[in-house]
Amino acid sequence: MAGIYMAEARIDLTRLRKNIQIVRDRIGKSMKMLFPVKADGYGHGAVGISKESEKLGVDYLGVANLFEALELRKSGIKLPILILSASRPELADELVESDVTITVSTVEMMRSLQAAAKRAGKIVKGHVKVDTGMGRNGVLVDETPQFMKELSTCSHIDVEGIFSHFSVSYSENPDDQAFTRQQISSFNGLLKILDKSGSLPKLRHIANSSALVQFEEEVATSYYNMVRPGVLIYGYPEIRKPWTEGIQPPMSLITWVIAQKKMPAGRFIGYGRKYQTPSERIIATLPVGYADGINPKMAQLGEVVLHGRRAPFVGGISMDQLTIDVTDIPDVNVGDEVELIGDSLHAEEIAQTVGAKFTEIVLTALSRRVARIYLD
Repeated sequence: MAGIYMAEARIDLTRLRKNIQIVRDRIGKSMKMLFPVKADGYGHGAVGISKESEKLGVDYLGVANLFEALELRKSGIKLPILILSASRPELADELVESDVTITVSTVEMMRSLQAAAKRAGKIVKGHVKVDTGMGRNGVLVDETPQFMKELSTCSHIDVEGIFSHFSVSYSENPDDQAFTRQQISSFNGLLKILDKSGSLPKLRHIANSSALVQFEEEVATSYYNMVRPGVLIYGYPEIRKPWTEGIQPPMSLITWVIAQKKMPAGRFIGYGRKYQTPSERIIATLPVGYADGINPKMAQLGEVVLHGRRAPFVGGISMDQLTIDVTDIPDVNVGDEVELIGDSLHAEEIAQTVGAKFTEIVLTALSRRVARIYLD
């Protein structure tokens, strides 16, 4: 089927394995690793990435919702799966039947889950999400001991873990670093209280990729026994240290030239008449557009790599096509391979071009019209 697609995301499994091994070597055998594969494996294909992860010593997979969890279960994935985000209480029955671990962060979910599990005669695993400063989903720190007390009366919920999430752990700004350390301190204080009361869950985790690199001593020691490296394993350390130097992106995004023609000066290209050829130019058309995940902000700013050289975007980015100027690249032919993301054009550069703070925005934008090809 791959041959019918107009673009391929090629995933180098050797690089993925190496990235996982680098992180595993760093955290040691006693620390568990949860690998986030939400948003279709950050664009890499959740099922393919998860199947490879099962072979590589990953302990847990992380998804965003029940839909993503069921996709993995239906594909035969056996690893434990944690739904990292809050779920709708109305889905309690489906959650109980799904054989996944559920984030519990509201009284409504707690009670709905308990009732559904009791009806089904099952015990479900849950991780309590604590809000230490992100301000989204999560039990407030001061309210967590009481929340845990009520949760302890839910005989059909096994509180396996407790976790929190950082808001600026990727930042090297001193004020942001201080805020991150404040989050760590707040969560540590809570874990100490729970430990003293005998209600400390088996798994405790707070470290995402950037926190693992920048605050390793604080988030991978003491009470903590699991980490959640996502974008780090996908090849893009937000914070770089000597030990991350071997990390490489496993994905390259490839398409092909489907047409090219010599355009005289003064001709408009694309919707909106926003680009006019300043002189005679050779314009090539690529069969990808914003429906494939190419950010429209790349128009007039983006580039691709063709025959080892850069070719700029010209004209607008359509739903299914975009155009590039190949005037200065010799011997371009229909069928030539074009690199949209890869070793010559990292997703980091693309994110900076469109003004995005996070590389994940580029990776997760890739639609399912793009084939995922796994190279061993």
